[in-house]
Amino acid sequence: MKLSELQSLFKKNILAPEADPSYLEFLKPAGKLSLEQAFQIYHRTYLARLTEALRSTYPAVAWVLGDNFFNELCRKYIEAQPSVAYNLSDYGETFPGFIQETSAAKGIPFLPDLAKFEWIYKEVQHAGTPDPLPVETIQELLNSDDVKMHMIDAMELFESNFAVYDIWEHRFEPAYMFEDVNWNIPQSLLIHKKQQKVLVQELLPVEAQILQALTNGRTIAEALTPHANSLSPEKISQLFEMMMKAGIIEDVMSVGAY
Repeated sequence: MKLSELQSLFKKNILAPEADPSYLEFLKPAGKLSLEQAFQIYHRTYLARLTEALRSTYPAVAWVLGDNFFNELCRKYIEAQPSVAYNLSDYGETFPGFIQETSAAKGIPFLPDLAKFEWIYKEVQHAGTPDPLPVETIQELLNSDDVKMHMIDAMELFESNFAVYDIWEHRFEPAYMFEDVNWNIPQSLLIHKKQQKVLVQELLPVEAQILQALTNGRTIAEALTPHANSLSPEKISQLFEMMMKAGIIEDVMSVGAY
């Protein structure tokens, strides 16, 4: 048997709850354990490591579900989607979608969105430290509406029909305390990194729409026009001041440069 085939066989038996007897003749255990006992230990260790990786990425989901339910959900997910990543922190990107498809989401409607928020938070946290444009430079360049903004990479916009950020903030409290959170309220969130710290800021829906348009490459005029009747000049000024203070603007470019 080729080395690649042995490696594939070894991995298959680690992922399986029990070793396949038909393949045991090709493998020999080290030490005093039987091959089946060795694979059971490998299997339990593999599940435990990936479960802890998921718990590290999704602490609020674990808090809401409780240890037993969360561990069982992780077991089903790991068996359905084994890790192919060398870095354990990269594992679990599809966990929110998996939650959406399971019965866990039926009784707790905000759970998939909470998981999506936690994955985005982790991605922003692991992004490189941003180098935003100085506020003074931005102010000098904002002499015309016909400019575009390039945002830092360590920034994401998130919208949900549920108050997932409020739930997430309670994740270190006693289990099931999420029932005391008024979570049935829509939220628009700006998740960004400033220096070494990840910050989360709640936005008005119109602010999120404008910021999303700017992130998508719209000019300031194009982003503001649909909201001309709903935003006062003062509110617009406050929005741009918030963006500059948050340090999410990496560059400002005139349309003529395109």
